[in-house]
Amino acid sequence: MSGAPVGQRCRTVVGLLVATLGLAACVASPDQRLAQAGPGFSNTALSANDIRVVDWNIKKAQADEWGGARGRAIVARLLRDADLVTLQEVCAPVSGGTVSQRLAAAQLTGVFAASFSAAILGCGSGRATGVLTGSRVAPTRRIALVSQHREFGLTPKASLATIYPIAGRAPRLLVINAHLLNFEWLTLDDYSDQLAAIGALLEQHAGPIILAGDMNSRSLARTRLLEKTVHQAGLKAVFNATDDARTRAVIDGDQPLDHIYYRGLSVITPGRIGAEALTDVSDHNSLSVRFAYP
Repeated sequence: MSGAPVGQRCRTVVGLLVATLGLAACVASPDQRLAQAGPGFSNTALSANDIRVVDWNIKKAQADEWGGARGRAIVARLLRDADLVTLQEVCAPVSGGTVSQRLAAAQLTGVFAASFSAAILGCGSGRATGVLTGSRVAPTRRIALVSQHREFGLTPKASLATIYPIAGRAPRLLVINAHLLNFEWLTLDDYSDQLAAIGALLEQHAGPIILAGDMNSRSLARTRLLEKTVHQAGLKAVFNATDDARTRAVIDGDQPLDHIYYRGLSVITPGRIGAEALTDVSDHNSLSVRFAYP
């Protein structure tokens, strides 16, 4: 653009501003921040001996592919034995939709935290996008964490904290389903602020913790900020940074995007990385692991 006439450059800038303002007008806060989907919670507490966790970014409306035979088989296999499921980029309404049906088939009930609704950037007109944590056990507390900042000044990101009782144990399990900001202008201040809000919850909780989700840790600088936050709270990573099967950023660093961290738990089976991105069911591969509370 540097060689273009001044008038052309001005028209280009004005056009970008108009487009941005138009998109901003289409982004709305959800009518309801927290919602529930599924048949209802059937268990009163998690087993201390076996807590299977599945984390997966399901790519917004692409979850509609779950209605096909191939999608149903993949999701049924993934969710079949899960005790906790952390999903990102879930589209509302979650009650009665494809995601809800697949959760119900696995006897899981979801808590949904909405981020925003947008016709173009989200799930479509009037449909909120957000994160969903599924379980058989009713959480004793639910906290929606919506980022103070917005990507390109337009769209926030929501994370969800839920707390669960563990059978025969006094401490309760904190689960944070995180979806972190992907784009911001020049600095990492917005990303750092969102991590600080999550870090505050991690440090306040005295019991075991699972932090899972799409952290959008696409660059080395972002990865270091994330690692600093989890290390300060005493969390460990389930997956090694060199695990090639994890979904990685296309631009800006080729770093893994999805993570599962934990504290106060033991890993009883090694973490497993799915291959859903190869089947077009999502553009992210799932992560799963089994924990026990000693």
